[in-house]
Amino acid sequence: MTQPLPFIWTGEAFQPVNRHWARKCDERFVVGQIYTFDELHVRSSATHAHYFAALHDIWQSLPERYAEQFPTEEHMRKYALIRTGFHTMMQHVCKSEAEAQRLASVIRPYDSYQLVTVKENIVTVYHAISQDYRSMDKRSFAESKEKVLDWCSALVGAERSAA
Repeated sequence: MTQPLPFIWTGEAFQPVNRHWARKCDERFVVGQIYTFDELHVRSSATHAHYFAALHDIWQSLPERYAEQFPTEEHMRKYALIRTGFHTMMQHVCKSEAEAQRLASVIRPYDSYQLVTVKENIVTVYHAISQDYRSMDKRSFAESKEKVLDWCSALVGAERSAA
């Protein structure tokens, strides 16, 4: 992933904010070529760090009964993203429930972070949406952060103070 470059709008053109970023532009862009820009609302590194520190603390406080389901805090985070609606979903319709069970057993080992469910003859596969800087803007990250931390806090029976 390439790092977003900070620019300032002068009223006539976008200019890199200083010489360092101008050098980065020279490395990445060709003079005279047309580029399409889009605004990216980048979250602060402090809120990002707070989120992962809070998840780590919650994961370390999990009751033993969750040890197998959440062997790492990443498993817990991705499961929480799925459970709070920050996921993609793909459904496979099978000819029978037995076939659906077989398909699910084949799919499950491919990704330990996915959630695979079977209901009658339908296999549903959920994947957490990435929370990286490019995939989630500032507002979406803030919303997912709050919902995930609330969901995870409930696992340990704790109420969370907003941060």
